[in-house]
Amino acid sequence: MNTTGYSTLNAGHWAVSPTAGNGLGNSTYIESSSYYDLYIDWDKVHLVTVLICLLGLVGNGAVIWLLGFRLKRNPFSVYILNLAVADFIFLLANSIWAIYYLLPYYVRRLSEVTFTVFLPSFLVGLSLLMAVSTERCVSVLCPLWYRCHRPAHLSSILCALIWGMGSCFGIGAILCAFRSYIFCINVYPVMNVTSFLTFLVLCVSSLTLLIRVQCSSRRRQPSRLYLTILLSVLAFLLLGLPYSVFLFVIWLSPGLPYYTDILSAITRPLLVLNSAVNPFIYFFVGRLRQPGGRKSLREVLQRAVTDEEEEAEQDRGVPVPSQDSLCP
Repeated sequence: MNTTGYSTLNAGHWAVSPTAGNGLGNSTYIESSSYYDLYIDWDKVHLVTVLICLLGLVGNGAVIWLLGFRLKRNPFSVYILNLAVADFIFLLANSIWAIYYLLPYYVRRLSEVTFTVFLPSFLVGLSLLMAVSTERCVSVLCPLWYRCHRPAHLSSILCALIWGMGSCFGIGAILCAFRSYIFCINVYPVMNVTSFLTFLVLCVSSLTLLIRVQCSSRRRQPSRLYLTILLSVLAFLLLGLPYSVFLFVIWLSPGLPYYTDILSAITRPLLVLNSAVNPFIYFFVGRLRQPGGRKSLREVLQRAVTDEEEEAEQDRGVPVPSQDSLCP
């Protein structure tokens, strides 16, 4: 995700100069989009963004409540919980950003601060998605090694490191917003490289997991945990990736405000939808192949983040083999 020299548009009139080194400063006025025979009703775009954010805040809030306080956690539900927190922060920042642009007055600092919040939270969400996909891939390809050598608190440790990375980027971006040039020339290139490497690892692990699912689906149906991870990754590729491509286009073609307006109006709501749709993926997958009558949201979410083999063993009362009995 390339963020260099770009800040959010204000109703198609204000943008950051693409040649500015800090990515959030040196605002310059560009001509109205009507000059390019383009009309975008930005109020409707921001209103749609707010509605998506509110829907996503409710969904992610429910996931945070259930996974944080009502359900027994496993290594993968820890990632899902932290991903829901990252999506909640991201949606909250975007809802404030969109509501702010619907107001008749302009507070520049508020716009810059919300921008510096949602970029790191987006990177945290992407890193968490990469982490859960990679760990699931390792657990499937090397199950015995995974059980024997996986640290007990690996999920919590990785989540803490990812949040620490996101906090560092957030602090650097805030300092950059307040005209600290030394942070601008270092924060955004590092963030770009980190996003690119994270995306590569996510693609490799997800593709490997998908191939594994296709091979095993000939013998049995893929587990719900497989579907939860794969659908979340697919949602990112369809909804979140276009925004990164948009920023890359801005970096390559800084003198095309016409395309800037079009891409901004399309990709920004899609990016918000990416964070809002994850809870509905969890609840949808949790209801698949559901025996019996209707289940509570708590039970549905538990099914979506639990391996079916472990769940079946627990339902049958079969004790899970200890690490000592499996590992030499």
